[in-house]
Amino acid sequence: MARTVDTNDSTIHAHDDMVAIEDVVKDYLLANPSFVLDDAEILASLAAPAIQAGDNVVDLQTIMIERLQHKVRQLREIQSELIDAASINALTRDRVFESVLKLLEAKSFEELIAYITKPDGLAAALELDTVALAIESRADAPGLGVRGLRILEAGGTDRAMGSGSKVRLSAHIEPNPGLYGSSAGHVHSEALVRLTFSRTTPPGLLALGSAHAEQFHPTQAADLLEFLGRVIERAVRQWLDLPRTV
Repeated sequence: MARTVDTNDSTIHAHDDMVAIEDVVKDYLLANPSFVLDDAEILASLAAPAIQAGDNVVDLQTIMIERLQHKVRQLREIQSELIDAASINALTRDRVFESVLKLLEAKSFEELIAYITKPDGLAAALELDTVALAIESRADAPGLGVRGLRILEAGGTDRAMGSGSKVRLSAHIEPNPGLYGSSAGHVHSEALVRLTFSRTTPPGLLALGSAHAEQFHPTQAADLLEFLGRVIERAVRQWLDLPRTV
């Protein structure tokens, strides 16, 4: 014999269950009045209740809720941007650290310079378009004959970076052909890092060039680039057996 289902009874039970759930939610909200205000997702989805008012009455409640929802959306966008920025910074940090390990693995001074200056070396590791390593000219400066090392005229480091600056980040630049050579036409932003190899040698600089006009800009943090420069200084100093800077 087929079993019959009383649809009215099922509907009543479903209604009772819904009422019970609503009561639980209501009790929870009454016990935790700040719950809705602390939850950005709920707050953003709230709809202001319709209020019957005359033509000359301004509904401040609706205005306040709309402003609050707008603020929540702004905060969400800021949060998303911060998360993206943190991810990019972590990726950049990892690339710099990986590059430092490669610098330390060089088996000769020539191999060190090649890794820094060749397209498949430091530039590829940092996802840049070109990297140049330059030193100011002086007849007795060691290492000047190594392929890939560019020569600056005396005082060229200060002219490129400004006197005393350790790092200079620039966007929308006209690149220096003497620094980047045939790659200069592709460089639209750059990071310049001052290099002080020792107290007996002229200064130099590490130039990181990008085709993206705003990959480097003055408001960026430069601590990782400065760290990279200090590692290169020490690596060069060790291979050429130079005295310390101090």
